[in-house]
Amino acid sequence: MQLNGVILLSSLLDFATLDSESGSEISHSVFLPSYAAISHFHGNVSGDREKLITEATEFAFGEYATALIKGNALPDDAANQTANRLEKFTSIPASVWLRYRLRIEPAVFRAELLRAEGKVIGRFDARVTADAGNMTARAAEFDPSYALVYGAFSTAMMDYLSRDLGYDEDRPYEILTDKVFPWRWDANNSVVDVSDKLADAMRDNPHLQVLVMSGLADLATPAESMAHSLRHMLDLPVSAKSRIRTAMYEGGHMFYLNPVDLKKSRADLMEFIIGSAK
Repeated sequence: MQLNGVILLSSLLDFATLDSESGSEISHSVFLPSYAAISHFHGNVSGDREKLITEATEFAFGEYATALIKGNALPDDAANQTANRLEKFTSIPASVWLRYRLRIEPAVFRAELLRAEGKVIGRFDARVTADAGNMTARAAEFDPSYALVYGAFSTAMMDYLSRDLGYDEDRPYEILTDKVFPWRWDANNSVVDVSDKLADAMRDNPHLQVLVMSGLADLATPAESMAHSLRHMLDLPVSAKSRIRTAMYEGGHMFYLNPVDLKKSRADLMEFIIGSAK
């Protein structure tokens, strides 16, 4: 089936962009622009946000990427210089970056950003904060942005099943669970990358349009993950690049929960669907 359009909402094409345990350093570069945007939202970093994100992205895939690749061969003076730049973009002290060898995972970032205020930030939406509880925890132990919404989602789904569909079920509705296992990725490698499938679809169907929708405060699937994957669809014809549109939103993984983003995303979707159908 050839489609007119594909909408990728808070999506992920290449799991390696999020997985530092696979031996890849790319995840650290991918998360840095989001760290900068989130630090700016919380007032830890000042100045023009768009300029900050642009500079953080250039640094992430330039000097920072080079420093990460060098590993323990990176000279001390270069490590200190890199840590100082990371502090500029995130407000997290250079000493902390050095302690983590320039590699701060999202869960650690969520615990460190507002540690002085005794707060932890969300994973699905890093704009959301809550009291940290355990002030000595190395990494965030819970996600306040998930706790904020999962009860409403579960209750609404159970109400829909029983009231609208007439389906009687006493068991709780599982929002995120490890009970659905194993996932089928149709891949033998543990690190799944479907970028080539999207590139093939766009090559084979010269009318296929793609809309990529991402939230600036998303620490589950950061916006730069998709951007990196799209840049590395090397077999994608040059003419196809104009058929990929990107839309950014203020919120997180579920940016449509933010009323402003809901209105904007509806307008973006309407424009995309009408345009793709022509």
